[in-house]
Amino acid sequence: MSLIICPGCGLAHTDRGLPAAPDRAATGECAAEAGVVQAAFYAPDLLGCRQYVVDAYACLHADPSTRIGVQTTALCLMTMDLYLECGQPVSEGSIMHQEMMRTRPNIFTPLATPDLDGVLTHRHLLEAPPSQYAALAAEWARSVWDAWSDHHAQVRAWNHLLVPHRVTGRPA
Repeated sequence: MSLIICPGCGLAHTDRGLPAAPDRAATGECAAEAGVVQAAFYAPDLLGCRQYVVDAYACLHADPSTRIGVQTTALCLMTMDLYLECGQPVSEGSIMHQEMMRTRPNIFTPLATPDLDGVLTHRHLLEAPPSQYAALAAEWARSVWDAWSDHHAQVRAWNHLLVPHRVTGRPA
């Protein structure tokens, strides 16, 4: 058995020959393992926290080489800003994404991926009992958001432009 290292999060996985995840800096093996975590968040008691894992995983596997990769990273960072810093409900993550894209903006630029050493990953949840998933997912999202701190001003500017009604307690 050989190991493969995920280019996004740096986790080692048994190489099963899975195809790389499209528009993400992720091996197929990493995407499959994270899919187990994401699937758990479709349970009724965790569904409201699902955006934490969607955004955290996407931003750990940012692909600045494709339009979809750039857009995904931007939207997920924007949502993190809104629920972690502006008090918006994490359960409205999908709605916030729809609001951000309502005018089909073409404003997103690639952001340099930060150093992600020490940032929590989906394994943080896999190693815990499901009763702790909600709290650990929030912790994971915060860890990833903090890693992208060099880009917070740009993310906030996009939020002020596209969803100003969601930005609270912060000047433009």
